[in-house]
Amino acid sequence: MARPRTPSAAIIIPAYNAAKTIARALDSAAASLAHCRAQGLEVDAEIVVVDDGSADSTASVVEGWQGPVRLLRQANAGAGAARNAGVRQSSGTFLFFLDADDVFYPNHIFTCLSALLADDTLGYVFTRVRIDMPMHEDWRPSLDESCPINFALRRVWHDMIRGFVEDPDFRAHGAEDTLYRACLRRLVKHRKIDVETCEQFASPGNALDRQRRKFAHSKADWQNKGIDDGFKMTLKMEEIALARFAHVAKLRGET
Repeated sequence: MARPRTPSAAIIIPAYNAAKTIARALDSAAASLAHCRAQGLEVDAEIVVVDDGSADSTASVVEGWQGPVRLLRQANAGAGAARNAGVRQSSGTFLFFLDADDVFYPNHIFTCLSALLADDTLGYVFTRVRIDMPMHEDWRPSLDESCPINFALRRVWHDMIRGFVEDPDFRAHGAEDTLYRACLRRLVKHRKIDVETCEQFASPGNALDRQRRKFAHSKADWQNKGIDDGFKMTLKMEEIALARFAHVAKLRGET
């Protein structure tokens, strides 16, 4: 009997001025890979950090981290562009994304990979994410559907949807993650695994932090009270989103 092929995975970490948190993120990725080995799942894995033009000591912290990691550098272009660059410079069949101020739990990679390896028809899987802030329960399912860190996908589908949008308007609102996941949902079979496997932190000024007031209310209260979450869909964003969805429809053979 042929021996099962060792799956290959790339963990892409965009980092901007993340000197205070990047080691924690790297440690969590390493612990999640170690858990795979402990469960008998060997993974040919690479961790790629893309320093997105940091002005602090992010690069130095990565270079001093005690573990195998590749460091790439680029001029500041946003998390979406950094993720795309990391994917281009990696070779894993399965892709994981981890933000530099967030963490994987030890069970994350094993949970996701086990599901994908067991069903070749799945394009991606996603889990529940723990959010480090008070939040009304109305929002948790939608955040699980759009979070950048709680899913794993086959590389081919990243390429098929042309990666993350790198437009400045999407970058300003932290909405490139939402469009990316929306394209994947429309295109490929996927499954939610009802297990908490990672944690997203509200760092000062990040997309999660900017929506504290919104998330403290139910969706109905938010809409009725007209609470401003700072998000404005620009004409350019609408055009880009429609073009991406049209591309997905074409891939599905609908046009």
